[in-house]
Amino acid sequence: MQIGLLGTVRTINPAVRPEIGAALPSGIELSAWPSRIGAFPATPVEMAMQAIGHLEAGLSAAEAGAHAAVIDSVADYGIDALRAALAIPVVGSGEAGLTAAAGHGRFAIITVWPKSMNFVPEQLLRQHGLEAQCLGIHNVAEEGVLDAIAGPDGYLNRINRADRSVFDKVLAAVNRAIEEGAQAIMLGCTCMSGMAAKIAANTSIPVINPLWEAAKMAVALAHSSDSTGIKTDRADLVRRMVNAVAGEVDENCPVCVAADEFD
Repeated sequence: MQIGLLGTVRTINPAVRPEIGAALPSGIELSAWPSRIGAFPATPVEMAMQAIGHLEAGLSAAEAGAHAAVIDSVADYGIDALRAALAIPVVGSGEAGLTAAAGHGRFAIITVWPKSMNFVPEQLLRQHGLEAQCLGIHNVAEEGVLDAIAGPDGYLNRINRADRSVFDKVLAAVNRAIEEGAQAIMLGCTCMSGMAAKIAANTSIPVINPLWEAAKMAVALAHSSDSTGIKTDRADLVRRMVNAVAGEVDENCPVCVAADEFD
C-alpha cells in the first residue's frame, strides 16, 4: 500500500519521513510529492498559492497509484479541493492532529515558527471549532528565522535534526504550557515530526505529532476503500497553472528547492 505525502521535502531527508514509516505496519510505503510552487507560506497569500501546488501534487500521487494522500502540513493546504478531485482518501495533518489533541482535553500548540505565522493554527482552530479548548499557541522563534529557512544550515534543517538551539526552546515552551494547565501538546508544524518522540520522552503529558496522526488515519481509510485515481476533469488545467509559475524559484523556500530538484 502506498501513502502519498503531499508537500514533503525530499531534499531534507531522502528517506521520506523515516520516523513515520518505521512505525507503520509492514507493507506500507510512503512516497513524497513536493509542491512545485516556489513560495514559502509566510502569509495567507502564499498559503493560497500552496493550495494549488498541493492540489497538483495530490493529482500526481493519485495518478501514480497512491492509495491515500496525507497533506504534510498542519495548514491542510487545499484539503477541500483535494477531496473533491481525488478518488482516494485525503487526510490533513492539521485536522488529524487537532482531533487527537482535543481528545485529551485542554491542549496547547507549540510551533517552531514566529507569531506572524499564527494565522495558520488560528484558522485551523476556527475551522474545527476548537478555539476555546486550545489554551494558547506558543512560538519558539523570532521573526528573523524567516530570512534563512533553506539550505544546509537553514532553520528548517536545524528543526529536522532537532538542533539544541531549537529543541531546548520547544521543551521550555512545553513546560510553560503544562504549567498553564495543558493536558496535551500538539506540535504546530509537521516539520517537528522528527523530534516528536524526543519531546514526548521529556514531558509528562501526551505529545501529538500531527503527521503521525494523519498517516495512521490514511492507512485505516485506505484499507476500507477500493477507490483509485482521480475524479476531476480539471487535472490538465491545474498542471498548466502550476507549470506557469514552477520555474519561479524562491531561494528561501525549501519546498521549491525540492520541486526544482525533482521536477
